[in-house]
Amino acid sequence: MASEAPISDHPARDRHQLRTLLLAVAILSAVLLAVFLAVSTATWLNQYGFLHFPLGFYLLAQGLLIFIVVATFWFIRLQDRLDQARSENGELG
Repeated sequence: MASEAPISDHPARDRHQLRTLLLAVAILSAVLLAVFLAVSTATWLNQYGFLHFPLGFYLLAQGLLIFIVVATFWFIRLQDRLDQARSENGELG
């Protein structure tokens, strides 16, 4: 008995959900990678200074927050483009 994947009644909706999921995973992966790199290199970066603060401290205190906010706005912009393209194609449903 062969098991087959169920055939969807809404392939356009499924494509849109897959694109949305891939976009979310990509943005989240980039943010988590940036956090990991910043934390792992913070002690090495502390030997340099920026605005009279150790660079590693400044990167963790300010740089990551700025990056996360920018990544969030970028995600919203790309998601809006995906939603707009779907609505223009008449693939609602």
